[in-house]
Amino acid sequence: MQIHLSEVLSQPEQSRNYTVPLEMDCFAYAGMSYPIIEKEPVQLTIYHKGGKKLEITAVVAVVLSAACDRCLSEVTVPLSFQSELEVDMGQTVEERIQNLEETVFIEGYMLDVDKLVRCEMVVHMPVKILCREECTGLESGRGESDGGEDRPADPRMAAIRDIFQKANQEGNKEV
Repeated sequence: MQIHLSEVLSQPEQSRNYTVPLEMDCFAYAGMSYPIIEKEPVQLTIYHKGGKKLEITAVVAVVLSAACDRCLSEVTVPLSFQSELEVDMGQTVEERIQNLEETVFIEGYMLDVDKLVRCEMVVHMPVKILCREECTGLESGRGESDGGEDRPADPRMAAIRDIFQKANQEGNKEV
């Protein structure tokens, strides 16, 4: 959804509150795609600080579906955050870029709420997604998550297993 900022800019030192439904259903990040399985409307407050400066506060709450980075089991990732941004609408796009202000979510006087949320989700996305802190990942030789049943090691991996075992034995010798 888009919000026209001229309404806010016409009222100096006033703020406007918006409850905006989040339209995106999927979050693309680092080459992965995470379905959004729950989302609350975005709570926006836009405050006109004077001149053409705006302070934008966004409160976001979503739940993503992702795979555990260790065992690949399905995990829900809740993201709840509040972002506060300052934007000088008097600057040109080039001036914003030069001042390292990332405002790809504003085009002209239109604020794209989904783009704003997407930019902020990148910052708040966890570096590692785990099903639980003590997850051991795929068990050695089983090819299943740590809760799977025992199966013999794949014989095609024997050569690689031997290389690692030899390296471990050599690394454990005292010199």
